[in-house]
Amino acid sequence: MKTWSQSPFPPTVPLSGVPEGATVSTENGESRLVHEIDGRPGWLAKLYKSPPKSAQAEALDTLVSMPGLMSPADRDLVDRCVSWPVSRITDGGEVVGVVMAKAPERFYARLRTPWGVHEPAPLVLDWLVQDPEACRKRGITPASTQVRLRTMHQLLSVAALFARHDVVYADWSYRNAFWDEDTGDAFVIDMDTCGIGTRDWVESPKWEDPLFAAPGRPLTPYSDRYKIAMLTVRCLTGVRDDPLVAHAQLVRTIGVNPFTSALEQALTSAHETGRPSPEQLMHALLLSVPERPSSADTAPAGRAPSSNVTGEIKVGPAAYRRTDASPTAPTPSGATAAGPTATGATAGRPPRPGSYRPPATRPRKHRARAVTGWLLALLGIAYCVTHFGYGLV
Repeated sequence: MKTWSQSPFPPTVPLSGVPEGATVSTENGESRLVHEIDGRPGWLAKLYKSPPKSAQAEALDTLVSMPGLMSPADRDLVDRCVSWPVSRITDGGEVVGVVMAKAPERFYARLRTPWGVHEPAPLVLDWLVQDPEACRKRGITPASTQVRLRTMHQLLSVAALFARHDVVYADWSYRNAFWDEDTGDAFVIDMDTCGIGTRDWVESPKWEDPLFAAPGRPLTPYSDRYKIAMLTVRCLTGVRDDPLVAHAQLVRTIGVNPFTSALEQALTSAHETGRPSPEQLMHALLLSVPERPSSADTAPAGRAPSSNVTGEIKVGPAAYRRTDASPTAPTPSGATAAGPTATGATAGRPPRPGSYRPPATRPRKHRARAVTGWLLALLGIAYCVTHFGYGLV
């Protein structure tokens, strides 16, 4: 199911139009209740504790319609990787909640407990910073290097999409994204409170941004740059807390390269504008880390201190040979493969967009070899014509 394009709901729906099904959660954050919508499998209603402020309600209205203005590639990424708000729930003229898609089943697992197996629970990113043995005891396969790389590439893709559309997420954390333990696919949730351009400051223990520490300072896409970099180094290494310790562990694992250097800049820059964008982090990742898993990924190796990563990461130019359908991978020039955002609104839900595959990036040295080969061929033809009288027919 596509999480936005296949919504059966209008942009605004009355509270009576989302009949209560099974309860998902209660009294969690800004919501008093999240429940499945009876008769609409795969869709959830999130009901707020209190109606949002007018600015937040306006931003939610913009978010609901935004994918209709996106390029097909960006909309396809939304449909695969984000629980995007599809409808505002109203009651008595006030916004009281939002409709969104439930994460697909592959992002859930039946966790083992001393009392047996529970109902499927979402595989939150927190499992990427748990000890491998703790994962095995709960029935979760410890994440390999390539699974982690795939997860973080997809999360960086979503972060880049947010930045392209001036969406301030601000809630990057272990609990607000899920991962598929088999493929490494990622899925982002809880984005109905995003801001457009800015967002009110929110407290985020252990995810504090040193440049946005003042409670009264609005959050911007630059604060998202810091948090996605922090999430990246933590999830790639399994180091839970200090992002600089996690970064040092990543450098010990894969060495100094464009990716680790860009992450260091994002984490340590004294000026917010000096932080690399998610697009730049993705480009650096593709330059530095090959897609092909190493043999160590098939058999767990000894783990480094303060890390729960199994296997090892090798770096090199093989990154240019990626053939997977990783979304919105940037080209070397920094342009997005998704292309420019559409400027016109679509009527209703758009037709099903085609599967998106980023264009392959060809190394410059390969292009140089091709040009050299053509020049030699032309010189050979000219020599034949001059000395032997051969003509072209």
